[in-house]
Amino acid sequence: MKRNGRQLFMGSFGGEVPEVPPVFLRDLTLGLDESGYTTPEVCAGAYDAEKSSRSVLALHDRLGQDAVVGCVHYVGLEIEALGGQVKYPDRGIPSVVRHPFQDTADPEFVQLDMRREPPFPNVAESYRMVGERLKGSAALVCNIEGPVTKAALLRGMENLALDMHFDEGLASSYVDYATELSLEYLKLIDSRTDLDCCFLASASDNPDIFGQEAFLHYTIPNLHRLRDASKALGLPTIFHPHGDLSSPESEPLMEKVIATGVEGFQFAERNDHRRLRGAFGDRITLMGGIDAFSTLLLGPGERISQETEGFLNDFWPWNRYVFMCSCSLHRGMPMANVEGMLRTVREFVKKGI
Repeated sequence: MKRNGRQLFMGSFGGEVPEVPPVFLRDLTLGLDESGYTTPEVCAGAYDAEKSSRSVLALHDRLGQDAVVGCVHYVGLEIEALGGQVKYPDRGIPSVVRHPFQDTADPEFVQLDMRREPPFPNVAESYRMVGERLKGSAALVCNIEGPVTKAALLRGMENLALDMHFDEGLASSYVDYATELSLEYLKLIDSRTDLDCCFLASASDNPDIFGQEAFLHYTIPNLHRLRDASKALGLPTIFHPHGDLSSPESEPLMEKVIATGVEGFQFAERNDHRRLRGAFGDRITLMGGIDAFSTLLLGPGERISQETEGFLNDFWPWNRYVFMCSCSLHRGMPMANVEGMLRTVREFVKKGI
């Protein structure tokens, strides 16, 4: 009996050999292009749960991904609640323009009541509505920023780097607080719907930026905390740091990542995916594919098809593998390119390897 998208995606964590490769695009704001809503009318203010869910579902109806994030997600959902500022371009991606802790070395860490404090109740409602509509046909994934990534959004990247150099205790307090916010967010979303998975979007948890020592000191312990909380909720955890973790020099870091118990690892661009597959592919589900920022964005279609087929060949028979791009997809990504990539996946399966 043919499995649905959710079953294919979740089966990857158990090493099942699928009939087709599972696909997860992690489309965070791309659905806004499909629904036609402006960014502010969905994301600004208290957040519009209905328009968010419509956007996510409209894109899923068009593309048929095997897993989706249950809301239109942007980095820094908690920024304004903590006194920072976010910019919402009409047809662009929200961005943090003032970090809430950028001007203080003596922070007061406020415990947000996410069940009542905007935008969180409406974000959670979007997840609920998406999950209700999907009815288990596709996996519902909770997208959360990783420890250092969220800390950098709260403090500012340069300030956090200076803290790590001059005041390790202060840096640790920011990362710990960031992790607490992520834990509360995960609990809130899980309380409103039947989640399938937790995804840690961790662009700044990048050993190429802060160094391997910082990765081991700040990221790994808090990755443990996040994974343990996710496991307690019955959810597998996917970790997605940026940087090259495929080199021989990075092998000890990957061993530490695997030791936290995370079930999935999405590799970013410029990683040697063949080496990752050979070294770790029997112990953790690997997720990834073509470069979102060059190949998928710029094309042409022939290049998209060639690179997509290359990953499908290299990961065949697709046990412990989910096809993704190198990072998340946002509005402005040419929809024809995304459709061409998915068409290549489906036609590749039909013609066989």
